[in-house]
Amino acid sequence: MFVGVALNITISSVCHADAGLPPVLNSYPKCDYQVVRYAEATDKTVARDDDIATAKQTLLQNTIAKIRQQAAEAGANAVILTDVQGVISNSESLKTIRHSGREVKYRIAAELITLCQQDNDLPTVYAPYNSAGQKQAETRQASLTTSMQFAVSLPVVTHTEQVESAPLSDTISLQHGFYGARVGMTPPQVQALFGTPDAELALEKEQTAWIYGQEHLIVFAGNNAVAFHQSNNLLSAEIKKRLLENLRFQQHQWRLDDTFRRRAPLTEIKAFYQEKLISVDQYQFSLQGDDSQLILNFAPYLDIKSNSNQLLLVEISLVATHYAVGKLQLALPAADSMLQVKNSLQTLANPDEKRLATLPQITSLNRSKLRDGNRLSVLSPVLAVSYNESHLVGLTVTNILDDYAISDIQQQLKFLGLPANRADFMARFADAFDSLNQLTLYGDNVEIKATYNQDELIDSLNISWY
Repeated sequence: MFVGVALNITISSVCHADAGLPPVLNSYPKCDYQVVRYAEATDKTVARDDDIATAKQTLLQNTIAKIRQQAAEAGANAVILTDVQGVISNSESLKTIRHSGREVKYRIAAELITLCQQDNDLPTVYAPYNSAGQKQAETRQASLTTSMQFAVSLPVVTHTEQVESAPLSDTISLQHGFYGARVGMTPPQVQALFGTPDAELALEKEQTAWIYGQEHLIVFAGNNAVAFHQSNNLLSAEIKKRLLENLRFQQHQWRLDDTFRRRAPLTEIKAFYQEKLISVDQYQFSLQGDDSQLILNFAPYLDIKSNSNQLLLVEISLVATHYAVGKLQLALPAADSMLQVKNSLQTLANPDEKRLATLPQITSLNRSKLRDGNRLSVLSPVLAVSYNESHLVGLTVTNILDDYAISDIQQQLKFLGLPANRADFMARFADAFDSLNQLTLYGDNVEIKATYNQDELIDSLNISWY
């Protein structure tokens, strides 16, 4: 059975080779599309210096083709490129009497998505990279694209539930709770409805947060649930994309009072609830119950027809009436206990050093499941380690939480004895590649990657052992 859907999607020149594969889109679909899964692909070669430009273009096309092939195998309808990194070795990989050459490598990350019915009243939002692998902010190609209309037959697929749990309700309301769960429930009661959480985080004020998939977040105070959020504003986007995919939640569509879906206009919601809808501020409203309340968050979207902004519903939470909703803060190890981590990690950035066999004790805090099969432990707002059983397999210094600046990352790097700027990195790792503001070192047992800003300060560093 197939459903025909007419779509207006902005596309630039799509390679005619592999025309049967899902296309790479220049802009996001104007609808609530679903991410089937995230994908990565790499390709590399050794090219003579006079052939590097051609090699880069060929590798880029090959890597994009690999991503599109993965999309076809996953049953996705289209691809959004989220990261394109090209690396050229600084050291000669090939040398003959007449020519010298270097290793060229490309890595691409992407979202493999399903298509859906377009809402042409929504504004066009360009993807980070276009179908040619060029960053949208660095090319005028987006302004030269044409709007093409075509029909796509979307297969109706019946997904088999991977967990032995009852189907989630799609209703969020004061009467029926959050997908059937209610404030005041104990952890075992919530787990009976939702299953085992994908992440358990310790919060300040002796609270605990459970995360399902990348977004759904539940807060417990003591032994009772006090807040249910369908949007996770605790962890940064960079960390969330590494979390385990939980399709039961990530593909779930909620409805406010079984009536309003995401992006419902504020005007319609006001007309429906009238005086029951209470204004908290310009973008937030609430609906009050006896022991719980619904917090509705809106965001402005441009209405192309009227050329004016309208407020649309984007987030919804069910919280206990006595619960003071505020910014969630992780409970993190004390500063002196981080010295244990520093001592344990002193030799980890050595490309010749094998990974450690044991973990620091404090890595038992704030554990999350990762999509690569490992687990992540958050140790500070800018530091996390990943592990498999008793083996440390990765260290990340980046924006773990949403509101920390590069100065915090710099301080953490210096504390751990890691390079904090481009010059220090290249001095320490002379064989590293430097391309597109990314530094990469490949060792026998380790891969080290770092990105730096316009001031050449490192704003993200990741070490992987294998």
